[in-house]
Amino acid sequence: MKDFIYSLGFLLLFGTQLFAQTTVNDSTKVEKLEEVVVTAQFAPKSEKNAIYKVKVISNKTIEAKAATNLTELLRHELNIDFSFSPAFGAGIELNGISKENIKILVDGVPLIGRVNGVLNFNQISLDNIERIEVIEGPVSVFYGTDALGGTINIITKKDQKKDIIGSIDGYYESSEAKNTNVSLGYKFGKNLIRLESGYYYFNGLNTDDDLIRSQNWPKKNQYHTNIKYIRELGDFKLRFSSDFSEEEVNTFGEIRSQSNTATDIDYTTKRWDNTLNFQGKLNNNKFLDVTVSYLNYDRFDTSYLYDPSNNISELITNNPNENGNYFNTLFTKGQYANSNSSKGFNYVFGVEFVSDYAKGNRILNYKQDLQNTSLFSSVNYTINKLEIQPALRYTYNSSFKSLWSPALNLKFRFNNQHVLRFAYGNGYRAPSLKELYLDWTPAFGPFTYVFSGNENLKVESSHSFNLYYTYRKDLNAVSFIEVEPSFFYTDIKDLIGLSELVNFERHYINLNKSQTISASFDVKYKVFQNLQLNLGFSYLGRYNEYSDTFNSDTFLYTPSLNASVSYTYEPIGLSMVGFYKYSGKQEGHFIEDVNGTDVLRNSTRDDFNNLDISLSKSFFQNKLAVSFGAKNLFDVTDIDSFNQIGEAHERDIQLWGTTYFLQTKINF
Repeated sequence: MKDFIYSLGFLLLFGTQLFAQTTVNDSTKVEKLEEVVVTAQFAPKSEKNAIYKVKVISNKTIEAKAATNLTELLRHELNIDFSFSPAFGAGIELNGISKENIKILVDGVPLIGRVNGVLNFNQISLDNIERIEVIEGPVSVFYGTDALGGTINIITKKDQKKDIIGSIDGYYESSEAKNTNVSLGYKFGKNLIRLESGYYYFNGLNTDDDLIRSQNWPKKNQYHTNIKYIRELGDFKLRFSSDFSEEEVNTFGEIRSQSNTATDIDYTTKRWDNTLNFQGKLNNNKFLDVTVSYLNYDRFDTSYLYDPSNNISELITNNPNENGNYFNTLFTKGQYANSNSSKGFNYVFGVEFVSDYAKGNRILNYKQDLQNTSLFSSVNYTINKLEIQPALRYTYNSSFKSLWSPALNLKFRFNNQHVLRFAYGNGYRAPSLKELYLDWTPAFGPFTYVFSGNENLKVESSHSFNLYYTYRKDLNAVSFIEVEPSFFYTDIKDLIGLSELVNFERHYINLNKSQTISASFDVKYKVFQNLQLNLGFSYLGRYNEYSDTFNSDTFLYTPSLNASVSYTYEPIGLSMVGFYKYSGKQEGHFIEDVNGTDVLRNSTRDDFNNLDISLSKSFFQNKLAVSFGAKNLFDVTDIDSFNQIGEAHERDIQLWGTTYFLQTKINF
C-alpha cells in the first residue's frame, strides 16, 4: 500500500507540475479526429457511435509504451491480468475469465496455437500494428463460441499517404533484451505492397533464488516476417497478407545429484498465417466483407542431456517426452451488412466455416479434426434516442451438433453528454481438439504421468451482462472530461479445466460453475492539447464451484487501480508519459492431499505495483525518433502466494525487476 501511495502521488505531482507550466490558446483551431472501430460492427464506425463499448489502444500509445509484445502493452490495463510459465509463455485473464474463453483476432481472423489453453502473448509482435480493439464480455454472435469472456482484435497497418515509406528501429533493454525491425511500403497506382521483418532476442534471466542453473525467464529468439498486398478495386479493396514467425525458447534443467546431469529442453514454435480479404461498399450503405484464411501452427520440443563435468550437451533420441504437434485451420467468413446512420433500421447476416486439424504424438490416434459451420444475423433498430440490437448465431459442430447463441445490445443516448450501454449474451463453447483428444504419457524420473483429453466433455454455457454509463463534457475546443462507471457479470456452467493430479494422472473435466463480477470506474481528463490524465479503479470478484464437494463458499474479491499521464513540452517537442497499475491481493484455492484425502485450501497472492515512465523526442522533421525510460520502477519480480496458515505456497512469475531501455527509429 505504501508503494501505491507513492506511485499515485508521483503521477499527481507530475501532472500538477505540468499543469502549472502549460498554457492554452482557445483561439487555436483544432481538428478533431474520431477513432474508427471495426470489431463487432456492421461497418466501420466511430468509437462513440458503436453500440458495443470498444476500448481502443492507439498506435500512439503503443509507441509511447515502447512495448515489444502484446503482454507489455496490456499490462497496465484494468481488469486484465497475466499468468506466466517458462514453457507456455504469457496467458491472459480478462474480467476473471481466461484461456480458451478469450478470443484473439488479427484483422478479424482468429489466432491458433494454444498450449494448455494459453495463447502466448509474448509471441505477438507489435511492429505492424495500427491499433488494438478490446471488447469485454461475449461477442459470440460475431466471432464464435470461444468469445465468451471478451475479444481482442489486433488491427494491422493497411494504408500510407506517400508512395514510398520505410523505417528501421532498434530497441535495447538492460535485461539483455534486443529488438530490431525493418519495414518498407511501396504505393503505385491502385496498388500497395508492405514488407515488415523483425528479430527479438532475450538472453534469459533468473529471479528465483532457489534455482541454480535454471531460468524462470528463459532465453529466447524470435523472428517474424510479413508481406501484404492491397489492390483498390473501385469501392472495394482486395488484401492478401502472409505472416511467418518462429520462436525458440531454451530452458535449462537443474543438476541431478544422483547422475550429475541435467535435462535441457528447447521449445520451438512456428506460425504461418495466410489471409485473403475482399471488402468494401456495394453502394452508399451496403457493405460486403469476405475472408479466407489458412493458418498453420507447429510446436515441438528437443531435449538434451547436459554433463557439467565435460560441459557437453547430447541430443536425447527416442525421447518419450518429446513433443511434435502440428495444427492447421481453414477459416472462411462472409458478411453482408446494411448500415446507414440516417435510417432507423439496419441489418447484417453472414456465414462462417472453420475446420481444425491436429496431428502429433500427443494427439489420440495421432490425428484428429473438428469442423464448425455457423450462420449469424443481427438487426439494429433506432427509435428516437434508443438503439436496440438483437442478434443470433447458429453453429453446427461436427462433434456436438447444434449450438445457439442469442445476444441483445441496447444503447440509450440521453444527449451528447450522457450515454448508457447494456449488453447480454448467452454463449456456448464446444471443447477444443486438445481438450477432447490430448494423449500424453511423459516419464519424469522413475514415474510415468498421464495427461489426457476427455471425449465425454460437456459444452460450456454462459450468461453474461455488461452495463456502461458514459458521461463526457467538452470543456473547450480541445479539453474534455469523461467519466465511465461500468458493471460486468458472467456465469459459466460446465467450465472446462484440468483435474488435480491423482495417481500421476490429470484429465480434462467439466467444473460445476464459475462466476465473475466486477465494477469499474474510469476517468479521462484532457487538460490541454498536450496534457491528458487517466485514472481507473476496479473491484473484481471470482466464485468457483469445482465439484459438488469443493466450492469457494463466497466471491473472492481483488481490487486494482491504474493511472497514466501524458504530456508534451511543445517548445522542444519532448513527450513524457507515465503508466501505473496497482494489482491488489488475489485470493484463490488449491487442492492438497492430506493423508490420502483431497482438501480444498485457501491461497493468497500478494499485491504489487508496476510503474513505467518514458521520454521521447523526434528530430529532423520526424526522420529520427528517440525514446528512453524505465520499466517496473518498483523492482517487482516474483509474487509470493501464501496458504491459509501463512506459509509460502508457490511463486507467481510476473516481472523481472527494474530495467531501462533505449529505442531509436529512423523514418524515410
